[in-house]
This record gives sequence, structure tokens and C-alpha cells, in this order.
Amino acid sequence: MEKCILVPFDFSNEANFALDHAYELARISKYPIHLLYVVQSEREIEEWHSELKKIADKFAEKHNYKVEAVVKAGNLFETIYNYGIEANAYLAVMGTHGLKTIKRAMKVIQKFVKIPFILVQRPINYGEYDKICVPVDDDKKSRAKFLWVKYLNNLFESKVYIVYPETSDSTRKAEINSNLMFATSVFEKDNMDFEIKAVPETNFADNMYDYMNEIEPDVVLFMTDKYRKSITDLKRARNIELSKKVPIMCVNPRTDIVKLGGFAY
Repeated sequence: MEKCILVPFDFSNEANFALDHAYELARISKYPIHLLYVVQSEREIEEWHSELKKIADKFAEKHNYKVEAVVKAGNLFETIYNYGIEANAYLAVMGTHGLKTIKRAMKVIQKFVKIPFILVQRPINYGEYDKICVPVDDDKKSRAKFLWVKYLNNLFESKVYIVYPETSDSTRKAEINSNLMFATSVFEKDNMDFEIKAVPETNFADNMYDYMNEIEPDVVLFMTDKYRKSITDLKRARNIELSKKVPIMCVNPRTDIVKLGGFAY
């Protein structure tokens, strides 16, 4: 089955923002967009499919792009996951209401080991993902992010901005340096444009977002298990606001290496 970009849809403003973001990715990869709405019972499907198809058809006509409307009945989290696998989705874009729905969003995302999720709260700021911010810590599982960065770079020829915490802990420092070396090897092999920035470990979340205020990234990558802390630790008002504007790609740890779209991740 042809790959697609999955957009879980709930008819909110944020869901419409997610559709716009999905299109920016889809028009480069040329894969169709699937809008998915989950209802509680089978008898609701026909009515809601009619409503969803209006949105899909209007967007498809405006952008001259293939958008499919899909309505399924069942448990929200299981249904999104099962359809993502069934439809061969390689990427999902989902609107979120921020901290109010973070637990709900994580329940969806954590099921997807092979599919990254991009979470959006606001309209597109800059369009294509030309600038990617990647926080690096001492967790080796986070190396999955670098290979998804490689994928985005294949689409957009992005510049990558790596940010990491300066620490006095020798063990953590060694692990961070190891991850930085891994990232460097991945990016240099593909002649990717990147830079590395150290910021103080104390108040790392705010220091990282201070840096992001300078570089104005189009997307920031977090491991799913690190996303919540990175947002809830923010204290500075401008950084809290920025966290709502910049799309966040969440990826889960991987234990295997598979092929997707011509690259390994």
C-alpha cells in the first residue's frame, strides 16, 4: 500500500493547523494525506464521514492535492494506531491543546514505535522545515532522533541546530559527547549543514528555548518520554509562548533498524 501522512482529526482549530502542517510535508514527499476521525459507534460513521469529506474535499481542491477522509469506530488510541499501521502511514501530524491534553497525546504517540508524530498548536510560522532543533542528552536511545533529522533533511535540505547541556558530571559528559559524536558522523556523512551549541545545564529547558528564540527553528525533536518535562520545566513567559508556536516532533526509542523511504532509521 502507498505510504501516507496521517492526521488524526477532531474538527478543532488545532486539527486544521495540523492539516496545514501535514500539507507542507506531503507536497514534498508526494504522499497523500489521510484525515482520520474516531467515533464511538458504527452508526455514527456515515454522518461524520459526510462532514469530514467536506473538509477533505475543500482542502484537496484548494491545494490540488489528494486528501482522504476516513471515519472509524472504536477506542480512540487503539483506532488511531491500528489505522496508522493499516494505511502504511510514515508520519503523523496531530493538533494538540498543549499541557491540557499532553497525557492524551502521549497515549496515542507512545504506541507508534515506527511512526513519528508532529504536534502542533498554532498555524505555520515559516512553512518548510528548513531549521531543525535537536536537544541532545546522555540517553543513547535518543539517537533515533538523528536519523529522523536525516529524513527531514532529505525533504527540505534543512540546517540542524544541536543543543546540549553543559554538565560537570564526568559520566554524563562522556555519554553526551558520545551522542554528539554519533550525530556528527551521521550528519557529516550526508554533508548536512549543522551547528552545535552548549547551554548551562541549570534551567536547561529555558536555556534551550532561549537558544531557539535566537535561531527560530521550524520544528524541534524530542523523544516521547522527554517531551513533557521539556515543556513543563519552562518558566520564562516568552519560552512558554514559543513552545506553543514551534511544532514538536516526538519519536519513540527503536531497537531495530528498518528501511523507510530510502533511508535507515
